[in-house]
Amino acid sequence: MRAIWIAGTFAVLAMAGCGKSEPEPEQPPMKVEDTVFGDLVSTQDKARDQTNAAVEAHKAALDAQIRESEDQKPEE
Repeated sequence: MRAIWIAGTFAVLAMAGCGKSEPEPEQPPMKVEDTVFGDLVSTQDKARDQTNAAVEAHKAALDAQIRESEDQKPEE
């Protein structure tokens, strides 16, 4: 009889251990600047900004050339 009580107690404890626990609160992800990849991301941003500035300057020069060539009257 005593063995049944011990076995029952272990069974109850095992089932209680398998119960649902409270989920841990999720932590927000770290900022990229705070990680080891922060320098790489900032370097990419600088390169992208410089490239965009060069493209804009080239576009402005082409637009000026187009405007200048449209203003000239074709010779017949």
